[in-house]
Amino acid sequence: MTAFDLTFCRERARARALTDEDLAQLTGIPTADWGRRLTPHILTAAALFALARALDTSPESLLRERGHTRRLQPRPRSGAAGQAAHATMLHTALLQTGRIHPDDLASALQWPAHRLQRAARVLAVQLEQQAGPHRLVHTPTTLHLAAQPGLLTAGQQQNLHEGGYTAASLSPVEAAALTRLLHVTAHGLPATVPAEQIPRLQGRRLLAPFGVGLAPHPDVLFALGLAACPLPASGSVGDADGPAIAAAGTPPPGGGAGR
Repeated sequence: MTAFDLTFCRERARARALTDEDLAQLTGIPTADWGRRLTPHILTAAALFALARALDTSPESLLRERGHTRRLQPRPRSGAAGQAAHATMLHTALLQTGRIHPDDLASALQWPAHRLQRAARVLAVQLEQQAGPHRLVHTPTTLHLAAQPGLLTAGQQQNLHEGGYTAASLSPVEAAALTRLLHVTAHGLPATVPAEQIPRLQGRRLLAPFGVGLAPHPDVLFALGLAACPLPASGSVGDADGPAIAAAGTPPPGGGAGR
C-alpha cells in the first residue's frame, strides 16, 4: 500500500515557496486535512501531475510505502507573511521587465495564476499606501508599474520624452513579430500574427487595436516617423490599457502625460 509522503511534499513546497493556499488550490484539499484525505485513491491523476510539476519533482517521489516516516519539516509560508513576500517578488520582477502580459509573468516566475493575482492585489495596496513613485497597473493584457501622477510637471515629462529618455524594451518574440508585421505592411502583403500573441501585442500598443486589422500600432508608426501623430490614449475602445504609452518609446499625446 502506498500513501503520500506528506513530509517530503511539505519540504518541496517550502523549497518552491508554495503556501498552504497554493497547495490547497492544486489538490482541492485543505492542507489541514491532508493527513486524512490526501490519498492516491482520492487525488486524480491530473491533480497528481499538476502537484508534482508545482513541486518540481516526479509523481513517484511524492508517494511512499505506508509505514515509512520522515522527520517533519516546517510548513511553507502562508497567510500575510507569504503574501507579502510574493508581492515583493512581483515588485522586483516588474522593475526588471516593465510592461508584460500576466500569463507571461506567471510563467516566467513559475507561479500559478491565482498566486499572481493575489500578489498583484497585495502589491497594489502596498504601493497605494506608500509615498514612493510607483503605482501598479493591472489589466487582463498587461501588468506593469506606472509613475504616480503629479510627481513631474507636464513640461518636465515633455522634455524627457522629447529627449528620448523613456523606457523602451521589446522581448525577442515581440521584436520578431513587429519586424515581420512592418515588412508585410510595407510590401502590401497579407499580415499574419499567431492568435495567442495578438492580446499581448495589443496590450503593449505594438499591434493596432481591435477592429483595425492586423497592422502596426499607430504609436509604432509615429515613433518611426511614418505617421503624423500617435493614437490618443482614449481614442479607441479596443486599446484597453488606457493612458499607457507605447513600449516603442512614443511621445505622449497632448503635451506629455507620461508613464
